[in-house]
Amino acid sequence: MGRIGNIKKRWKYGIWSAVVTVLGIVLAVALVLVSDRLTDRFGWSVDLTANGRYAISDESVSWLEQLDQDVKITVLVSEEDMSSGSYYIVQAYQNLLDYERHSDHVALEFVDVTENPAFVSQYPDLELSAYDIIVESGDRQEVLSFQDLYDYDSTGSQITASRVEQRVTGAMMNVTTGEKTRVTVLNGYGDTAPEELTTLLEGSQYEVSESSLLTEEIDEEAVAAILFAPQNDLEESSIQKLSAWLNNDGNQGRNLFVFLDPNAGTLTNLEAFLGEWGLTAGDGYAFEANSSLYYNRIYYPVAQYVSEEYASGMTANDITIMALCRPVDVLFEEEDSYETSVLLDFSDTSGTVTLEAEEVTEDMITGGVKGMVMSTHSWYGAEVNSSSIVLSGSALAFTGTLVSGTTFANGDYILGVFDQLTGKDSSLNISAVDLTSATHTMTASRTTAWAWIFMAGLPAAVLVAGAVMWLRRRHR
Repeated sequence: MGRIGNIKKRWKYGIWSAVVTVLGIVLAVALVLVSDRLTDRFGWSVDLTANGRYAISDESVSWLEQLDQDVKITVLVSEEDMSSGSYYIVQAYQNLLDYERHSDHVALEFVDVTENPAFVSQYPDLELSAYDIIVESGDRQEVLSFQDLYDYDSTGSQITASRVEQRVTGAMMNVTTGEKTRVTVLNGYGDTAPEELTTLLEGSQYEVSESSLLTEEIDEEAVAAILFAPQNDLEESSIQKLSAWLNNDGNQGRNLFVFLDPNAGTLTNLEAFLGEWGLTAGDGYAFEANSSLYYNRIYYPVAQYVSEEYASGMTANDITIMALCRPVDVLFEEEDSYETSVLLDFSDTSGTVTLEAEEVTEDMITGGVKGMVMSTHSWYGAEVNSSSIVLSGSALAFTGTLVSGTTFANGDYILGVFDQLTGKDSSLNISAVDLTSATHTMTASRTTAWAWIFMAGLPAAVLVAGAVMWLRRRHR
């Protein structure tokens, strides 16, 4: 009788175990189906990647919440191809979905132009290709080429970062706000092309043109001009062009940004012109002796924000690195119609070292070294009209990842200065999203250890767990 009771007990236990297992599977499947439906219905999703590459940033979300105009985003590829494409295409697809999720004013549409070639004829003035993105509001349109949504390595064959959010948010702002603020890059004197700075400005709804100081007049529609790391001194005719452009027939309202390269040496004519505005540049590099106030090397000092007006959006955690910075200064505070100010300087433990010096000595620490200064010239009449020159001792500080990355605030800071001087509403500085995969180096010993774990250790652990479970059930 006892044996029969044990058998019944085992059967009962087995049936309950089977029922619980089946119910668990059914519940899991139901949860997956329900969550899938809720995701489709309400756009619920969570981006668990370290840098949030599949979701748009809080800056874009905040802007979308204030959007009061209808915007249509049309992607020239089928949604199926977009959602099931390569890793990079899926990243773009998820970003695009986020725009529609966060605003009722955004409509997202996918059109396969291979199956619907007539669609392109609706836009006779645009050159369109598969995977292009059309952003439009009212009668304003902007086309984003798929290739321009990414950064590439030096070979141009490997994608390294995504600018999908930067480009799409920028295009949406452009088509909803109308005209862009225009900036011109001046060249002709061996200048370095400020590619990252240009990308930053274009991504923040500035229109960037180019003007040759040698052969052309400066863009009359531009309210700001950039002279970036000139290697040769300016001719007198070019200096006259700059003066006339800044004066603007007495109307002023223009701003010149000069970024110096310490390795270029003395630029006599340019420095004399800056001196008329009360600005001067010294020799050598600025350095920082306090190890907590430089990045990697003493010639990469952390800047201090002097003018609150031009650093209103910056905090103590927003670090601007003035890499290889030529020391700059002001010659006076006010004189005639000129007024100067210091935008960035360095700590009391800063100093200047000449290029010829073999080492940095304690007596070189002077403090009071400055990295960015400004002069404003004003006409006082019925209205006060002003033009300004901003002089940065470092061009390198506004190149590469120093301005395009998220580690430092160089991009945010210089964008804020542009916005303040040009009278533009605050821009959104949306950084590129790193898409490179982390690599892990495995030594030979580590490789062997992991091989034994997976080939022997893991199977052994499963066998032991199975044996323990079998023995426990056998003795119930």
